[in-house]
Amino acid sequence: MLIKALKSFCMGLVMLVCQVIEASAVENHVLVLHSYNAGYEWTQELQNGISDAIQSADRPIHLSVEYIDSKRVNSPEYFARLQDYLSTKYQNYQIDGLLITDDYALRFLNQLNLNNFKNLPTVAAGINDFKASLHTTTSKGTILYERDYIKQNLQLIVKLRPAIKRLYYVADNSLSSNVLRKSFLEEFSHYPNIELIEVRDQDLQETSHLLSSIDEKDAVLLTHFNTEIKNNIYHGYTKTAEVISLASKAPVFVMWGFYLKGDVLGGYVNRSYMLGQQMITILSKQLPNPVRVTLQSENLNPSVFQFGALQKFGISQELLPSDALILNKPVSFFTRNFALILISGSIISVLLLIIVLLGFVLKRKKEIIKKDKKILTLQGQTMRVQKSLIHVLGESIETRSGETGNHVRRVAKLSVLLAKYAGLSHRERDILETISPMHDVGKIGIPEVILSKTTKLSSNEWTLMQNHCRIGYKLLYGNEGDIMRLAAIIALEHHEYWNGCGYPDGKSGEGIHIYSRITAIADVFDALLSKRCYKESWPIQDVVEYFRSGSGQQFDPKLSQYLLENIEQFVAIRHQYPDEHYR
Repeated sequence: MLIKALKSFCMGLVMLVCQVIEASAVENHVLVLHSYNAGYEWTQELQNGISDAIQSADRPIHLSVEYIDSKRVNSPEYFARLQDYLSTKYQNYQIDGLLITDDYALRFLNQLNLNNFKNLPTVAAGINDFKASLHTTTSKGTILYERDYIKQNLQLIVKLRPAIKRLYYVADNSLSSNVLRKSFLEEFSHYPNIELIEVRDQDLQETSHLLSSIDEKDAVLLTHFNTEIKNNIYHGYTKTAEVISLASKAPVFVMWGFYLKGDVLGGYVNRSYMLGQQMITILSKQLPNPVRVTLQSENLNPSVFQFGALQKFGISQELLPSDALILNKPVSFFTRNFALILISGSIISVLLLIIVLLGFVLKRKKEIIKKDKKILTLQGQTMRVQKSLIHVLGESIETRSGETGNHVRRVAKLSVLLAKYAGLSHRERDILETISPMHDVGKIGIPEVILSKTTKLSSNEWTLMQNHCRIGYKLLYGNEGDIMRLAAIIALEHHEYWNGCGYPDGKSGEGIHIYSRITAIADVFDALLSKRCYKESWPIQDVVEYFRSGSGQQFDPKLSQYLLENIEQFVAIRHQYPDEHYR
């Protein structure tokens, strides 16, 4: 026993070492080049999105991160030295892909002359210059242009400040700010009745002083405003937002989520975290060793407002977009203690239920023990009778529907294999193999002329054909025994869709029995690969694509994944039971 355990331990250790070696052998090296410094909130969130996305990758991705810090320093001498630094550091370093954030980094990359940076999979994001490209650096580049909500925010400002006469546009002279300004001025030209006051050449203190005396009926649009180049000063977004919003007599609108600080009102905002995740998702598919990234989808509302600012400026929530997200709402007593109330109520309810159930269980226990042997005997007899009946009915359906050949036999075997990957027990798989051939038993009640029709069914004919689900259910459910009733459920539900668009009852998700979901996939998979009186057989590539597109729509997404990941085994079952004839 000891020797056997030692052998098992050694084998496991060897397998673990092999996996580590294999993982390191396919590690991808990616260089991230940020335009700004690590303390810049926009860049922080971008990097957080990149790093979090990498955590979900199925293979290692090693990051090298560089920050140009162009908002602090942007002299030609600095960029020349930075180019020398990167050339020296990475000239002999293996790079598999590049991530570029914002306009400065993209321009800088196009000026670099490093052979190992050329023609690599490259993703650039947060780019405001729509004329920018990667053509001089790589043929494998993707640019995610930053599309700020300029139009939407201007419409929002006019709606929330109907008496506005002046819009104060606060910005610095950075590259990103200058690019954004061009787009803004083009859109603002549609508002000739509003005077635009650009605040660009003043420092933070002067700007806050100016805004402290403006008309409260006007509005402020805070854009890129971090750098006072003449004073060699850089302000973080948090400080900028707090100082300006607390001083301003008019509400402050913004276009980025990191500005939602202090008394900033809000607006239609972009969030760089999701942009960072999107960059990794795109690059992962283009790397020499492709990586699969699994991310939790997150629905982020673009319009976000702060409750305190709404109250401060007397703005009704009814004027906001219907999907607006309101931050920092005051929490009621019930909401604040909801978890405690829910837990306490649940505990009391459970205790009462336990008391009732215990009394019932104790009463019934003696009766159940006495009847156990008799029930087991009857169950065995019933099971044998039901299996025999189902086999006879399955054979009759297969004989009548001549075009299916061995279809029902294959559906049974395919269902068992899929049930195995889904984690069903051996007994459950046995039951499924017995009853899945009955999914189309209701076709007994469909006229032969419809079953054998080679052209598209008319509306009335299709309605009649759909009735085979209910016919099968009524035929089977009236019989005694669990197996027959499970077969009836499959007959009724095997054309229901995961998204609720199937028939006959429009059931969805896990409201459809697991047996029905499995049988539906097995039935469609075999039908698509089979030649029928009304169609030719599909190529396996088309079938695979059909299930990919139908995952989460027509089919259970987890079951679809099991099918696609083990497609060769399912195809092998078809070869084992080939069609002998068809109509």
